[in-house]
Amino acid sequence: MAEAATARLWAGGEGAAPHGTPQWAIEERRRVRGTLLGAHPAPYPCHFGSIGENKGTNHYTYWDLRQNSASEAKAVARGLRAFVGMQRALTAERLSLLIMAGPPQADRDFAWYRDLFWNMLSALHEHDRDPWPAGVPDDLEDPKWEFAFAGEPLFTFGTCPAYGPRRSRTLGECLVIGVQCRSVFTSISGSTAAGRAAKSRIRRSLAEYEDVPLLADAGDGQGSTAEKWKQYFPEVDGQPLSGKCPAHWEKR
Repeated sequence: MAEAATARLWAGGEGAAPHGTPQWAIEERRRVRGTLLGAHPAPYPCHFGSIGENKGTNHYTYWDLRQNSASEAKAVARGLRAFVGMQRALTAERLSLLIMAGPPQADRDFAWYRDLFWNMLSALHEHDRDPWPAGVPDDLEDPKWEFAFAGEPLFTFGTCPAYGPRRSRTLGECLVIGVQCRSVFTSISGSTAAGRAAKSRIRRSLAEYEDVPLLADAGDGQGSTAEKWKQYFPEVDGQPLSGKCPAHWEKR
């Protein structure tokens, strides 16, 4: 069971992809790694992502859009569960999971990628057999709702080629979904000096990396917005999102 759960997971760095990994995923992982470690015209603004790639604490998996969507959701959900388990066991490390959805789709617009992102999160939720974590609203219309899986609150964000000038939101040629357990941010939350320093550094790096305004829903320098979902897949122009969260599932 453990082997099946981790069959699609592999760490960053120079490690080989698991047997059976499609070529498009191998190539996309190479592109993502190049973005995270690139230095031109400026280093990738989220230094945590770059550090994770260097240390090998970024993990990768893939969702093949050519295959049956239900089967792919089940396979990726197994990997996500294994990832959450690894983070719980390695509390001293800050792990990230990058889910690559491909192969690359030519001429797809921003709305297509946005819908794919929310459809994938919703499909993963259908394979989550654990209770929703205490303290996190499970009502999609609650402003404090955030995504969770395997009983763990998660921060997730989408990147895709259609982000154009918002370069920090393009890691490769596919939709790439980043996932981190919320617990890794405890020591660098907005209420801590370390957290405020990290956020200030990332904001300065963003200004060097891309010539677009900061996201309106990113909060201020002291903390982030209460509505976490608005940071998951923001608009290209960075204007505030309105309405309800686009995820779709029935309350359990």
